[in-house]
Formats: sequence, C-alpha cells, structure tokens
Amino acid sequence: MEQERNSMNASNLVINQAKSLKTNGGFLKVLFVSFIMGIGFNLSFSYFFDSPEEIILKKQNKELQTKLYAIGYRMDSIDNYLAHIQQKDDYLYRMLLNEKPLEKEIRMAGIGGAGYFATLSSYITPTDLERVEARLAVQMSSLNELTHKAEKIVKEYACLPQISPILQTDLIRFTSGFGNRNHPIYHLEKFHKGIDLTANKGTSVYATSKGKVVIASNQADGYGNKVVIDHGNGIKTVYAHLSKILVKAGQEVNLAQEIGKVGNSGRSIASHLHYELRRNDEPIDPTPFLDWDFSEEEYKALADGN
Repeated sequence: MEQERNSMNASNLVINQAKSLKTNGGFLKVLFVSFIMGIGFNLSFSYFFDSPEEIILKKQNKELQTKLYAIGYRMDSIDNYLAHIQQKDDYLYRMLLNEKPLEKEIRMAGIGGAGYFATLSSYITPTDLERVEARLAVQMSSLNELTHKAEKIVKEYACLPQISPILQTDLIRFTSGFGNRNHPIYHLEKFHKGIDLTANKGTSVYATSKGKVVIASNQADGYGNKVVIDHGNGIKTVYAHLSKILVKAGQEVNLAQEIGKVGNSGRSIASHLHYELRRNDEPIDPTPFLDWDFSEEEYKALADGN
C-alpha cells in the first residue's frame, strides 16, 4: 500500500511539473511576440510619423530652402539689371563717346546670361557671388573709363570759343575767311590763319572763352597790338591789330570779358579785328565757333557770371 501511494505521488509531481512547463512556455511565446510587435510598431511609427526634433529640423530646412530660392531670384534680378546697364554702356554711352563695345568674354566675365541662379541651381555658392562681383568690377571699370573721357570732353569743350569776339551789332562785315586768299597788301595768294572782322576803331573786343593771357603787346610780327589767351588743353585764341590792349600778360580773364579795342595797328590797311583759333599752336578755322546770338547785356552777364 505504502509503495503504491509513493508511486502515485511521484506520478502527480511529474504531471504538475509538465503542466507548469507548458504554462511557462506559452507565456514566453506571448512575451516574445509582444516584443517583436512593439519593435515593429515603433519602426512603423518612426517611418510614418516624425519626432518633435525632426519636425523642427524639417521646418527649419524648408525655411532655409525658401530663403535660398528668394536669394536666387534676387540674384537673377540683379543679373538682369546688370545686363541692362551693360547694354546701355555698349550701345549708348560708348557710341556717344566714340568707343568700341567691350568684347563679350570681357563683359560677361565668364558667367551665363540672365536666369542663371534660379534655373540652373537652387543654391547660391561663393563662386556665383564671385562671378557677379567680377562682372560688376568690369562694369565699374568701363563706367570709370567713360566718365573720365566724358569729363575730358567737357573740359575740352569749356576751353573752346563759345561766343564771337565782337558783338554782331558792331560787325560791319565779315572781310576774310580762314584759308588761302589774295593778300590785301602783297597781292599774292597766301594762307590766312584766321578771320578778319571789320568794325569801327575802338569797338570792344571780348575773350571768347576764359583763360590766361600769355601775350599782351606789340611784338613787331605784323599783328600789331595783339592779345593771346591760353584756354588750356592746347587751345589758344589770338586778337590782333588792336588800337588798345586792356589786359596784361599773366592775367586770368573770364568768358566775355573785354580785353581790347578794335584798331589798325601792325600790317593792316583798315580798322578790323584779326581773330585766330589755335590747337597745339596749329591754326584751325574759328568760324564754326562764332556765336552772334548775344546782346551787350548778355556779354556783361557772362563776364560777371564766370
């Protein structure tokens, strides 16, 4: 009996242990499956949904992209404006100043045309900025060159005669022009270096542009009493056969300032003004520079306004 009881107890223990193992094994399976599902859910959530940090970073990235595109379009606007200036530089300013257009390779400084920044690339690089700076440098150099030439032209123009040496109301006749003529004394064809304006003795003679008197005397050269004014840039004017000189050598004179009186001194047969225009000591025709459209009051205003 005792032996049978012990045998039954041992059998029950084995059965209970087997049931326990079966129960524990199912739990482990559930735990394992739950772990796998948790990982899968986490990965799926991370794939389809951003973390707070990622949301902030994506927002910042989008803002930066928007700013870069905006900068690109602004650079395009600058590029278009620069191209417009370059076109005016080549086909307006340079034509007016008699200068050749710049070669395209020099003008563009190695960069393409308008639309480069917004269409070819979403990003502005230091190289892009350097290229635009190079084009701007070329344009500035061109404008400086043209400005220098324009200033030179203005300065040269200011040195040229701007009025007539006597008033139109005082002019009796235009006696002799510039160039070859029959000399009134020698009766030979000789080159006339200026023009002769007949007027009564004592008629006022005016400086046709401002400058410095370099000669104010009779130098026994046939011109009689003469005044020579240096206007700068190689331009000089000569006023000869005067009856009276009203300025001195070394004196600065203004436009339309009275410098002498018409006369008949020197190699002359009648009262008149011999007037010359010289560039680098070579005579040129002063006729195109005569302007008779001024009154005596306007001459005085011009002289006072210089």
